[in-house]
Amino acid sequence: MIVRCHQIVSPISREIVRDHPGIRIGAEYPVLEIVTNPRQVLLRLPEQGYGDGYRETPGLWDAAMFTIVREGVPTCWVAGLDNGRLTLAPAEWQRPGFWDDYFDDVPQAIAEYDRLRAEIVAQA
Repeated sequence: MIVRCHQIVSPISREIVRDHPGIRIGAEYPVLEIVTNPRQVLLRLPEQGYGDGYRETPGLWDAAMFTIVREGVPTCWVAGLDNGRLTLAPAEWQRPGFWDDYFDDVPQAIAEYDRLRAEIVAQA
């Protein structure tokens, strides 16, 4: 699935803003994961990294910011339900602590992310 950003909603203030360092209006992104809860639908997208030690920082963004450019569900996605939250993503990413490990630079989590991201993007 590919989406195009048509507006930016601040993840902190929830207000519409003109720009953000990790995402651009008009840019297209592969959807890496979909997370829903009773209040909103969030899309995990690859963002631009910061600093010299560039590494992608996949963030969660409000689905209302995007229009779908290309539909499709990656074959590695599975549905997970936890405390009223429905997630569509690779099973490996749904294990408790995966995202903490990824952002804490745990090599196994980074390798899992890189492998599955490539699979998702190839099917987008």
